[in-house]
Amino acid sequence: MSTIRLLPTSRLKAFSDGVYAIVITLLVLDLKVPESSNDLGGALLRSWPAFLAYLVSFVFIGSSWLAHTRLTVALVTADEVFNTMNLLLLLLVTFLPFSSALMSHYLVGPGQRLAVGLFGVNVTLATAASAVLASYGRYKSELSSAKDRATLAEIAQSRWMFSALMGLSVVVLLLPSVAVAFYLLLSALMLMRPLRILTLGGRRQDDTGENGA
Repeated sequence: MSTIRLLPTSRLKAFSDGVYAIVITLLVLDLKVPESSNDLGGALLRSWPAFLAYLVSFVFIGSSWLAHTRLTVALVTADEVFNTMNLLLLLLVTFLPFSSALMSHYLVGPGQRLAVGLFGVNVTLATAASAVLASYGRYKSELSSAKDRATLAEIAQSRWMFSALMGLSVVVLLLPSVAVAFYLLLSALMLMRPLRILTLGGRRQDDTGENGA
């Protein structure tokens, strides 16, 4: 009977961090410098769909990376199944520059609903994939310690919640502009949550150090 090999997480973290770094950098390539200096301000204002798509995508990818960092830190080791599922997450994340560019190009005019909807589905699936990773790491006892399973459970719960809310926003595509605003709000909330947790964790460590001194 074959067994699933346990693997160190160092290469998983390095590879994933590299992919996230490349993806978040690619987003800026869709921002074009106006060719003429005549009415430069007006040209920049007319480019608002590209700036909005960039902001929404950057915030989401940033929040996804923060959640992925917390997730991998909570792991003692990984296995081939986890690494394969991580590749699925990265597949969805690397598609974001395309779906973001599509949304920025068609946010105004024909094709608006399809472009906004495709971006929403992309983000929904990527968030769900992150939740699946956290859930798997929690339920496979050899991958995490008992203490870290609580962290993985919290990550999974929050990612499932945001995935459901993002999926709900896709349903309201009768008003694509409202859906995009909802994307931005949810992405900001996803970013603020891990930042808040990291801040609280730092404060707790400082308090522990002061008490132990």
